[in-house]
Amino acid sequence: MNVHPLAAVLSAREVQEQWLRRSIALVPCGHAFAAIRMPTDLVHTAARTHHPEQVRIYLTHTLHGPVLTDRTTHHHYALVPPNTPHDLPDHPHTRYLGTNTYLGLPRPDLTHPTTHHRYHWIIPPNGQQLCPPEAVSTLLRRAAR
Repeated sequence: MNVHPLAAVLSAREVQEQWLRRSIALVPCGHAFAAIRMPTDLVHTAARTHHPEQVRIYLTHTLHGPVLTDRTTHHHYALVPPNTPHDLPDHPHTRYLGTNTYLGLPRPDLTHPTTHHRYHWIIPPNGQQLCPPEAVSTLLRRAAR
């Protein structure tokens, strides 16, 4: 199993052990990446669809970086550079996750919803590429229209 490139702040062994036990590794934000938490409904509004494949296509073309979802809390997480401004999510229901917060990163192969996993990747990581902050801003502006 490959180690998630964004989990560089943990040892490969720690990440693999967490993935083997729970299929998710709890990783601190603010070092290798930060995240913008967005309600799923907000993402669907921006994408102008609820259809999972169409949402994936929209996010791929809009965010250009890794996005995961938590189907239990109904949130999407766009992984952004750790130096992203904290006030980027200019929407009342979004939140910047940086230093002193943790995010569960699913195994890289969890790219579709399953009955056994609450988290999966909508857009899996591709090396060290993260979502540009301006792309997340574009998504949020589109959702507000």
